[in-house]
Amino acid sequence: MATSDTTRLLVLGVTQLFGPANGYQLRRELLSWNVQEWAHINPGSIYSMLATLTKHGLVERSEVVTAEGANPVAVFRTTPEGDSELKRMVSDGLTEVHPFERTEFYAAASLMVTLLERDEIAALLERRIANLRAGASDLEVDMIKVDADTGTPPHVGRLMDYSVQLMAAEAAWLGGFVDDIRSGAMTFLNEPDMAKWKPADDDPAWQMVAEREKYLRALKG
Repeated sequence: MATSDTTRLLVLGVTQLFGPANGYQLRRELLSWNVQEWAHINPGSIYSMLATLTKHGLVERSEVVTAEGANPVAVFRTTPEGDSELKRMVSDGLTEVHPFERTEFYAAASLMVTLLERDEIAALLERRIANLRAGASDLEVDMIKVDADTGTPPHVGRLMDYSVQLMAAEAAWLGGFVDDIRSGAMTFLNEPDMAKWKPADDDPAWQMVAEREKYLRALKG
């Protein structure tokens, strides 16, 4: 099951990226990320989350008419409060460790390059590495107690070791990722190469960017 925080993070993130956009466009974009598989998000919950975010003042809903005689279209975009909340959620998702749940980290990492600069991301991932190592150390202490307790089934300690090894592997992978970031690899917010990103002309997200200009003109008019 998806956590409400992960759904909130992803819906707020895609709205910040592409808004103003209509609900169908935002839903289609998130489904193109396969969120129903790795984040276990029910497609219908995307609309519900948009309504919740609007109610809480993190997203603004507007009715726009893009052509004479056309029906109004409801479009959504983040508010300044929503932008601040999104950055907080991405930062928390990158640093907080939940040994049995990693979808919030994956969601935050999917959005980080659009919100945070290179040094910010490296620092947050270094904090995650420290948290992973601390969590693994705490589990190892608990494993000693479990192994010494004759009333605990013997497989429990091995399952705890599974979590320890996963955290150690993630910390090692992140260490290499941070090294790449620090060395100048990849592209991040406010860097010149960001402008070189250009999807295929038939990419739905690219088309949504063009549609956004139409919505912005209608909102200004």
